[in-house]
Amino acid sequence: MSGLQSSRRQLLTAVGALSATGIAGCIDDELGVDDPLIGDPEAHVEVELADEGGEPRLDPPIAHVVDGGTVEWIAESSVHDTTSYHPETHRDQRRIPEDSEPWASEVTTSNPFDRVFDGEGVYNYACTVHEPEGMVGTVLVGLPDPDEQPALEPVSVEYPDIVREELEYQNDRVREVLTEAHE
Repeated sequence: MSGLQSSRRQLLTAVGALSATGIAGCIDDELGVDDPLIGDPEAHVEVELADEGGEPRLDPPIAHVVDGGTVEWIAESSVHDTTSYHPETHRDQRRIPEDSEPWASEVTTSNPFDRVFDGEGVYNYACTVHEPEGMVGTVLVGLPDPDEQPALEPVSVEYPDIVREELEYQNDRVREVLTEAHE
């Protein structure tokens, strides 16, 4: 075999290997590619609770953590809390996994609140102080089966319109990624 043929064969082998790696990388990156908030769970996510100019917000509104991961809520301005949707803590609908404990932080202006999420699932919560303005969020833990998540069920008509709209928007995004992950 000549040196030219050997070089060509090595080049084709290298290009093939790089192409396969690139394609595999694209396949892995597809999950949540249209939504940078979900698809790649982290061990720790900070959620900023803010109220700037009378517009309360959560940043990010969806926190995606690994099973056993931590979400830390940090009040940047005004007074805030974080409370799960559960009959024991806030409103009448369980919007966290069946085997999960509800939570409710204290109302605070500066103290962070964190929670370790053990067990895959979708968890909806609110800043009860600013819920009337639509300050609600979602914690996605791992990549659970979307058909087994109370949070992905229709939101109660008893909730304010802005809350229903925001939760449905967030949960549509989560459902899309989870459905894709389970195909």
